Amino acid sequence: MRKIKLAIVGPSDSIALIEEVSQEFVDRIQLTSCIYNDASEVPAMIARYDEEIDIWVFSGIVPYRYAIAAANSTKPKLYVSHTGSSIYRVFLHLFKQNRPISSMSFDTFSRKDIEETFADAEVPLPQIYVKDYVGIVSADELTEFHLDLWQRGKTEVAVTCFRATYLALKQHGVNAFRIWPTRSNIRSILNLALSKADALFSKAGQIAIQHIAIDDYDEFSREAVSGYAVLKVELQLQEILVRFAEQVQGAMISQGKGHFTIYSTRGAMESITQGFSNLPVVSEISRRLSVGVSGGLGFGDTAYSANENAGIALGIARRKGKSKWMVVFDDKTVIGPLNSELALSYSLRSTSTGAMDLAKSLNVSGTTLNRLLSVFHKLDGATIGAESLAQYLSMTERNARRLLANLAANGMAVESGEETSGAGRPRKMYRIDLAKLRV
Repeated sequence: MRKIKLAIVGPSDSIALIEEVSQEFVDRIQLTSCIYNDASEVPAMIARYDEEIDIWVFSGIVPYRYAIAAANSTKPKLYVSHTGSSIYRVFLHLFKQNRPISSMSFDTFSRKDIEETFADAEVPLPQIYVKDYVGIVSADELTEFHLDLWQRGKTEVAVTCFRATYLALKQHGVNAFRIWPTRSNIRSILNLALSKADALFSKAGQIAIQHIAIDDYDEFSREAVSGYAVLKVELQLQEILVRFAEQVQGAMISQGKGHFTIYSTRGAMESITQGFSNLPVVSEISRRLSVGVSGGLGFGDTAYSANENAGIALGIARRKGKSKWMVVFDDKTVIGPLNSELALSYSLRSTSTGAMDLAKSLNVSGTTLNRLLSVFHKLDGATIGAESLAQYLSMTERNARRLLANLAANGMAVESGEETSGAGRPRKMYRIDLAKLRV
């Protein structure tokens, strides 16, 4: 059985503890340890080792957030969470000091976690100050939080999950405690990493079938100056696709009339497309050929299902216009158009009652609703007008305008100004209420 290539990222003491627990999985895991002095080093570590790694495991939520923000890897990422049980070690140290504590400061934990942990341990809750943050935070910022409270006499103890903060506080004479991940939490994350890896390897072995076809082939043939001109274009396309098939260790078949099929594996396609976002062959075809070429990539556990999904993907691509490339997965999730800023990820299925009711109220299909939700989540609160929505959904601007007005009428969007473009009338802009669109 192939070992999982696992990278663990964190400060030296946390890495040492994770390495110790990982010995229990030595027959399944090939470990790479990435030790940093500051979590800001995480993006560079990922850039250096990502090609060699199957899964990333971070010592805590902060390095994990740095990795997510960097967005330079599509590999699965997990982190060892600091649960309330991690605080028990602090109780033990305070018990050894044999003196009551009336006030404490914490970072990373939520107030609720802290209060519940004290209640579960049947320990009186002191006055607590909590630095509960969202997103990326620096060790310096947390040091300042704890130190300020300590110097103003507000706290007697500082509890931090940051090694750098802990060391800085100790230098200032603060009665500080460092929260470590528990062995139990580490063991759970390593087991989860193994499960994810098994699923990934299974998916990577799926059959991948890609249908590539010259757009409007019959019209292209009629308008060509000669049959030789058509043949030259087909040979150019075939030459490009042969090299592409070799890159993905696949096989290519010509179906005639400008239609080609490439057989490969999901793992090979995921690698070359950088997680199904960019397909280099698309740019090469666009640069070298004078005609539009569209593609549909499908995955499945059988050749039949992969071929069916590839056909669906090509159909969607053609409905979007020329030179479009789409992907359909085994669960009927769609991604595309590839190599486009308008790319969306959505499902062809709509099974929940809430989704069906919402689609009905907006007078759209379930698939269109899923695409619409994908657009709004991608924009993440930004305003949108009918022109942009029409481009995302491959519909007329008139239909997009009607859809936005319908959203507003149902209380799911509000007008938020106008946008002037050219000599025409100002276009209405809308802000979507995502909370009301949850289904």
